Amino acid sequence: MQKRAKYLFFILIFFFVLLLCFGPLLIQKGANDAQLSNSLQPPGKEFFFGSDFYGRDILIRSIVAGRTSIMATAMVILISGIFGIVFGMFSGYQGGKWDQLLMGICDIFLAFPQMIVAIGIAGILGGGLKNAMIALGLSNWTLYARLARSATLKEKEKNYVTALRFSGLSHGEIIFFHILGNIKDILLVTMTLNFASILMGLSGLSFLGIGAKATQPEWGAMISEGRLYITNAPWVSFFPALFVVFTVFIFNILGRMLQGGRR
Repeated sequence: MQKRAKYLFFILIFFFVLLLCFGPLLIQKGANDAQLSNSLQPPGKEFFFGSDFYGRDILIRSIVAGRTSIMATAMVILISGIFGIVFGMFSGYQGGKWDQLLMGICDIFLAFPQMIVAIGIAGILGGGLKNAMIALGLSNWTLYARLARSATLKEKEKNYVTALRFSGLSHGEIIFFHILGNIKDILLVTMTLNFASILMGLSGLSFLGIGAKATQPEWGAMISEGRLYITNAPWVSFFPALFVVFTVFIFNILGRMLQGGRR
């Protein structure tokens, strides 16, 4: 039964990816094709998910927004992950003053909720998706730094690391070619689980007006735009929100599966 559920889950992911990649090609409409005569059309044959105030197709905009949101989230995870892992591993391996300095910086960031830090940084940098990505990256790297440091502290006490030191390998070779290989699984699981929270963070910043611009298809921005019509045209916000919930669900389940595979 579990195997069947896994197969169904991966089939679901496969079709979701196909939808994001090829959906606009099949429907042959642009995400910003506006026609006021079709303003706030309910879901139907012409507009499967309805249309927004400007007559734009919600389905197409949701699909294009999915590409934007997922790619932006992946970039935040990649950049903050690399930055945090490198500094965390170096700190854990070296110890001493470097370790104290890094942990002090991490504690400063962790003194405030991550979203508050991201909102503050995005507010300073100004609106736009790129600045929202930078803000979330700067507020997120401490997660990977602390995890990598903790895992490296355990690994460096093992016999194989002592043997590698005596063999004449440099600290960098030991850290990145040996220790990293042994802690990569827990880092990958964390990145997968963290994907959902970063995606919601990006959508949240766009919803607040300090992320993606209103003209740029992005789930949070679309949900925010739909607030104005929530009573008479709820589909404007509902379907982008549904995409967010579905994507968060997928990455949470995927992360749990990877986590279970490590045990």
